[in-house]
Amino acid sequence: MSGEPSRPGLHPLSHLKAGPTTSSSKSTASANVRPSSRASHRPRLHKASSRDIQLDATGDKATAALIRRVLCSQGGNYGGASALQSPEELLPPLTSSNDVDRQLYALIAIIIKEFVFSWYSKITSDQILINEVIQVIAHCTRAVEQRLRDIDVAQLVLDEIPALVEAHIIY
Repeated sequence: MSGEPSRPGLHPLSHLKAGPTTSSSKSTASANVRPSSRASHRPRLHKASSRDIQLDATGDKATAALIRRVLCSQGGNYGGASALQSPEELLPPLTSSNDVDRQLYALIAIIIKEFVFSWYSKITSDQILINEVIQVIAHCTRAVEQRLRDIDVAQLVLDEIPALVEAHIIY
């Protein structure tokens, strides 16, 4: 390997860490600049992660506001609720995890807002259909979660999925 000339841009790691200190060589000068520029990027990554945490908190507040506005906005079982209560307290649980529930309710709120309210608001202004849809979805997701808990994962992964793939390939 030492007889082969190295390609431009591909330098051994030892060359980047300990190069000559003269500034006459372009590759050495650029190699010496790279570690310091990497070091300057590390604090930015840390700052970006704290900024991401702030954005997540803002995103959670926006998600809760969307859920409250669309699914809890008007009269009915879930409507007219206090702004102090979180959507998890106002709506029936979909799963055993509040984080999953929040995301599922956000998805449901977007679907209802974009596809159901467009025609349903022309018929009536009540919230009865939305409340019934939420009840049906909550019932279904809890049933699916219970069935998923009863699955033998090892049997599924080692026996049933390979048999299904094999049957698919053969037929």
